[in-house]
Amino acid sequence: MTNASRGPRFGAHAFVWTPEWDEAGAKRAISGAASVGLDFVEIPLLRLDDFPIDATTALLAKHEIGATTSLGLPADLHMPLNPKGAVQFLRRALELTAALGSDALSGALYGHLGTLTREPPKPEELETCVYGLREVAKIAADLGLRIGVEALNRYETYLFNTAEQLVELLYRIDEDNVFGHLDTYHMNIEEKGFRAPIERLGDRLGYIHLSESDRGTPGTANVHWDDVFRALVDIGYDGPLVMESFVAVNEDIIGATCIWRDIVGDPDRMVGDGLAFLRKRAEAHRLIPAPA
Repeated sequence: MTNASRGPRFGAHAFVWTPEWDEAGAKRAISGAASVGLDFVEIPLLRLDDFPIDATTALLAKHEIGATTSLGLPADLHMPLNPKGAVQFLRRALELTAALGSDALSGALYGHLGTLTREPPKPEELETCVYGLREVAKIAADLGLRIGVEALNRYETYLFNTAEQLVELLYRIDEDNVFGHLDTYHMNIEEKGFRAPIERLGDRLGYIHLSESDRGTPGTANVHWDDVFRALVDIGYDGPLVMESFVAVNEDIIGATCIWRDIVGDPDRMVGDGLAFLRKRAEAHRLIPAPA
């Protein structure tokens, strides 16, 4: 789906509803997203084999909502260690993204969540990511797609943690179809505030996860939401607005996210309350129009 040309649209990550993207999980997530009036659902492409493409596209059509896709690389395809394998995996993910009708694949396209070296990134590791992502960007362009790179906190990756690092990465990749992806959960850990990082990326910000500081219900913890929405308005942001709260955590990333306790309680209430809060904040700052 192309949200940028239609103004900001609301979606939510599939992990709000299901830890696995099989047919049953796809049904739960897509019907759940549609039931609360979302425009799209973010589908994690952690496992490409046996992805239920026919069931997924049928459900998206039935409920008349779109999809975006995201991923972190498998452990054996961490880009600095296996750039050729990572690029081939991302090629398959992009082909699947196109088949789903999405226009963009985003996330930790450069690495595996939880792979840490106990050292800062080496120049050659960063250079490998630049060359690898540039190749992926060209593959995406041939498919009419864009790719996004997400800054994650230091406990999940040692490679790219801040908006400033994303700006440098985008400059070095130097491809028009590559954008930056921020997440307020990670920003709460790594940045000194919320306005400056969003404004630093400016029109290169193409995707944002609206996540609370504890990954629970938005509006109940420490994220400065007014600063987030003021900054989005200031840069003229017109991309996806994605609630990411982990009610259900996939085993492939649970070691990185370290969610060992219930942080939201009733998932249906979390979705309803969280999205209502985010919509009201977006409306209050005139990022999206208020209901007529």
